[in-house]
Amino acid sequence: MYDPAVQRALMTKLARWRSLPQGDLLDMLSAIDRLRYRPDALRDLEADHLVAIVMRGDEPVVTITEAGLAWLAGKPGQ
Repeated sequence: MYDPAVQRALMTKLARWRSLPQGDLLDMLSAIDRLRYRPDALRDLEADHLVAIVMRGDEPVVTITEAGLAWLAGKPGQ
C-alpha cells in the first residue's frame, strides 16, 4: 500500500545526506516508517525521477535528484 509519509521520510533523509546506501537509508527510518515501508517505494520514487538508484559494489546507492529536492521543497516540476 502506498504511504506518502514513508515517501516523505525517505526524501527528507536523502535531502540531508544527498546519497546513501539503501541499507543505511532504511536503517534511518523510524520504527513506524520501517513497518510501513514496502520494497517498491524506492522504485516508485525512481520512476518519478525523484531519486536515482545505482549499484555500487553489492549494494544499491540512492541519490536524490534535483527534481526530488524541488518536490521536497514543494515546487514539483522544476
